[in-house]
Amino acid sequence: MDRFGRRQFLKGAALLGAAGAAGLVPAASSAAEPRLPDTDPVTFEVPGLDPAHDGLRIAQLSDLHVGPRTPSATVRAAIEDANAFAPDLVVLTGDYLSHSRRELAAMRDLLGGLVAPTIAVLGNHDVWVDPDGAAGALKGHGYEVLENGWTSIRLRGAPLHVVGVGDHLTRRDDVQRAVKGLPAGAAPLVLAHGPRTADKLRHLERPMVCLSGHTHGGQINIPILTPLFLASVAREPYVRGRYQLGAVQLYVNRGIGMSGIRVRVNASPEVTLATLRRAEPA
Repeated sequence: MDRFGRRQFLKGAALLGAAGAAGLVPAASSAAEPRLPDTDPVTFEVPGLDPAHDGLRIAQLSDLHVGPRTPSATVRAAIEDANAFAPDLVVLTGDYLSHSRRELAAMRDLLGGLVAPTIAVLGNHDVWVDPDGAAGALKGHGYEVLENGWTSIRLRGAPLHVVGVGDHLTRRDDVQRAVKGLPAGAAPLVLAHGPRTADKLRHLERPMVCLSGHTHGGQINIPILTPLFLASVAREPYVRGRYQLGAVQLYVNRGIGMSGIRVRVNASPEVTLATLRRAEPA
């Protein structure tokens, strides 16, 4: 999630303090217990989807944050859940690292074993810590890494165009560069760590599905307070789940790990199990 200044931190602390005083936040000891990921199914009706891709299965993992605040068992369970879905494609939407280059060893140890073709983008923590190292660790597992570019992967006998946009928070997102040369009429799948990238995508006025992460689903998700904090302080209006922005279908994954406090409230770890369906013309 975003790296806040002192003033922003105090605002967030005040909101969460109020929630704690009201009894809305459970005791830290119980909230901090490691949890296995939920597997959340979601279906996207995609205009212009190739008929061969009707029913295509995509598993999404995001914000694994290997390191001391994310149990290794949680990371490996997420990978097992993704494989159990028997996906045609796996996508990784950033923030594999947390705070130290020493975590690259954990990336190499923990993130392997995805059995389907896998495509990834980087997140803000990866950029802050070591973008080349993070990309190298992913490529070492045979995963493709995109930044402001696209690729075409043949699945079920037809090409699927996948766009990878650079991280929004670190100002590496260049949507125009990412889609340059993309065939007209294609309904691409877009990977973007930051959900706000979808605001730029909508101006392209073409159907697409954008899978993102970054917010951890609010992580400490208190009704009214968390959305208010994210919208007013973090400037992040897209917290979790589905949003429709013009022709763009945005999905915000709650992530697997934690990079700050080791507490999740009403924001359990998530492996997204997405199915693409061809939308028939009106």
